[in-house]
Amino acid sequence: MPIPQHAIERLAPSIQPLVFETGVEDAPYSSTRGTVFLVGYEGKPYVITARHALQPDNLVPICIFPSDTSYHLIPLKNVFYVPQSLEDGDFVDLAVIEIDTKRITHPEVAEARLIDLALCCGEWKRYASEARFFVLGYPEDRSEFNYETQEFRADRMTLFGQYDGPSTLPHIHRLSVLDSLSLKSFSGLSGGPVFAWVERPRQRSGPILCGMVLLGSSESGLIHFLDRDVLLDALRVKRQHEQQTEPG
Repeated sequence: MPIPQHAIERLAPSIQPLVFETGVEDAPYSSTRGTVFLVGYEGKPYVITARHALQPDNLVPICIFPSDTSYHLIPLKNVFYVPQSLEDGDFVDLAVIEIDTKRITHPEVAEARLIDLALCCGEWKRYASEARFFVLGYPEDRSEFNYETQEFRADRMTLFGQYDGPSTLPHIHRLSVLDSLSLKSFSGLSGGPVFAWVERPRQRSGPILCGMVLLGSSESGLIHFLDRDVLLDALRVKRQHEQQTEPG
């Protein structure tokens, strides 16, 4: 049976394009350079993406929107990532950004939909060979800025696949994409979430977060993704640091 479309549609608003400010009035946004997803962890909201998508060696302001229709920006603070100079390996290629709830003033931002990690982090590796996988993200070649209308457009796409086993690198897995949807490149999908749909007898089916896209190639049809446990570890460390620095 195919993955129910309504299950994907419920997740979709939590996955947004990673857009950079240009500082140019006539073209305020650049094209999509990656994907982010909004999550709730221990009662607090965060943005997760790939570190390399943020271009940490040349940081510029980023724009994260709360929904597909809103142009109000989510206020952010305190990005957390391991500097490449201090750690070697793709498994640290992630960034966790805190959403600054005290600066939220518009209802569209307050209503941003989060992926509740307490509800979607079930077992998937045991059933990987039979599960159906999907990735949500924003390929670069499906995004553009219209200079005449001053409108930014990014098409969120869903790629379906099957598990291709662990990578030779630690904490990395491979996904074989069933249909590349004529994409010239998978660039822009970095930072997007990878889900598995697992159906078991007498168990309620639902999407399970497996990890985050790091890189991929439309030519090979393969996507490499970071294990979810690494994301949870990063969130745990960040949350502990926040608790240590919170006043009172």
